[in-house]
Amino acid sequence: MTGETRGKNSPRFVALCGRIFRDADPAFYPRVRYRGRTVYLCTETCRDAFLADPDVFYRVHRNSEKGKNLTGLEKS
Repeated sequence: MTGETRGKNSPRFVALCGRIFRDADPAFYPRVRYRGRTVYLCTETCRDAFLADPDVFYRVHRNSEKGKNLTGLEKS
């Protein structure tokens, strides 16, 4: 992005772990369905850990997304 500034309309999302991705397309990141929602994860390793025990993984990581007004866990 030469000479451009990142505006508030830049694409962004938050993975379940709380990592914020700016100027990133969530379609290129791992995601899973959990309790009727789409959960975005930052890596395949996190996805595999989530799939091994979704309830524990979500419980441990869910607080990292609180207070963030971004897409990290969205109803679909």
